[in-house]
Amino acid sequence: MNFIESMFEWLLATTLRASAMAVAILGIQFLLRRWLPPQWRHALWVPFLLVLALPVLPKVPFGIFPQRSSPANEAPALQVAAPATSALPAMEATTAPVVAAAAPKVNQWALAWLAGSVIMLGIGIASYQRNMRRIKRAAVPMDDSLRQSLARASREVGLQRKTLVIVSTAVDSPAVTGLLRPALLLPAGFPTGFSESQARLILLHEFTHLKRLDLPVNWLTCVFQAMHWFNPILWFAFARLRADRESACDAQVLSLDQDDHRSDYGHALLKLQSAAPQAGFNLGFVGIFERNSELKTRIRDISSHRKAHPAWKAAGLSLIGALTLLGATEAQERKTQRETTKEDAKVPKDPRQVAIEKKLDAIVIPMVKFEDTSIEEAIDFLRIRSKELDKSESEPAKKGVNFVIRAARTGPPLQPKRLTLDLKEVTLRKALENVAELSGLRLSVDAYAVTLAPQGDADAAPEARENKPPTKAMLAASKIIIPIVDIDGASLEETVDFLNLRAKELANGAEVPQVVLTPKAKRDAKIKELRLRNVPLGEAVRYVAEAAKQPLAADDEKLSIGF
Repeated sequence: MNFIESMFEWLLATTLRASAMAVAILGIQFLLRRWLPPQWRHALWVPFLLVLALPVLPKVPFGIFPQRSSPANEAPALQVAAPATSALPAMEATTAPVVAAAAPKVNQWALAWLAGSVIMLGIGIASYQRNMRRIKRAAVPMDDSLRQSLARASREVGLQRKTLVIVSTAVDSPAVTGLLRPALLLPAGFPTGFSESQARLILLHEFTHLKRLDLPVNWLTCVFQAMHWFNPILWFAFARLRADRESACDAQVLSLDQDDHRSDYGHALLKLQSAAPQAGFNLGFVGIFERNSELKTRIRDISSHRKAHPAWKAAGLSLIGALTLLGATEAQERKTQRETTKEDAKVPKDPRQVAIEKKLDAIVIPMVKFEDTSIEEAIDFLRIRSKELDKSESEPAKKGVNFVIRAARTGPPLQPKRLTLDLKEVTLRKALENVAELSGLRLSVDAYAVTLAPQGDADAAPEARENKPPTKAMLAASKIIIPIVDIDGASLEETVDFLNLRAKELANGAEVPQVVLTPKAKRDAKIKELRLRNVPLGEAVRYVAEAAKQPLAADDEKLSIGF
């Protein structure tokens, strides 16, 4: 999967979550409209913005949205190709199994989304730059009385940095703009037509936007709106967010001092109404009016303004916290039939087995697509992807998971099957479970690898199934620990020679059991990517036999591979 498709899939999941969040927020506002102060009405949109902004959502047991992995961790998808012949690699070579990268094919819907987003942002940025050039060309000098009024208003609000002020004949209504260097835009002649109190309130309103950091949030929402241009629910939500922002700013201005300025503030808004900007995608500007249609609501809020009760701090934070926990999080993966049984829980697992189990659940593959694919090709694909997406290991040699397809020890041999599978955003475990189910195999995990074996076939070796004690050769082999077994594409004969050589080197004079191939053994069978660490010789031989789909037998002198 290419980057554009990954982004598009993340966006679709995000737009659904954000739509549900917006509906919930609007519902809460409707139910509590008589009691909810404007400041907290606006603050309720914080979880909504978090949903839109976070590439990866935290996972909690009570999350209501299903899991989705971070696109940042995704790698390009691979597809299994037809097997190809190649020269035999040497022992511990790193030649990859027969899996090739698929030619990137960008989804048409993803391209349409990208084109729409680029057009929206392009139009917004071009319009913003054009307006700023027009405003700066029409700038006029600022008189001393206005400069003094601006200084007083800035101090009242508590701004720490000096604000650029542009007075221009091209400005119709007071507004703030900019990102790295915010600017206050005022119409030429301001504050003509306003009383001293009204002009002060207008300036306080604009400086309060800067104090509240409404400008960077406005830029962010404009980007989100361009990205979600196809979703009318989010367009409505963004409009409500901007309207609530203005009401919250009004309430904060009226709370700056003890005097009642509601009448002056309301009359100032009425005078500015005719100069208010048109509703639309106003990138980069935050004005005292966003929509003329919101005037009635703002006047009503101003006329009924009173300081929020202290209890609203706890209530508002609780509402925001609940929305964040339920909406801006993901549900932890539900337990399935692989859940640990009570009997298993009593027996502590090998830490190496636990590490493999964690990898199976932590590695998420963006796309698994098989079309008429053999089991071996499918496992090769998953083996490669597990290495590429394994973020838990820093050493390349330790990345990924070992996979072994074992031949039947009892009953009929494993029948070859062709797989067709199409999965997206799936954990390595889920992908394996699907492959195993389609192939009629079962999974087992131990300290060194994941083994796929025929259903109903016993795990234990013949002597263990018959309750026989281990042979002398098997006991001796269990005492020889090989630090590294790194095999990729070597033949069975080469692998056995390697194990015999390493066993002699590590025995330190102790008895060394011989690993031999029977006359019927498939000496040219390839061992694909088997990487074991600190493994007993007996275990290494078992894995090699299973990887080559050959039986293993042991007596007092040797370990025999082959029929």
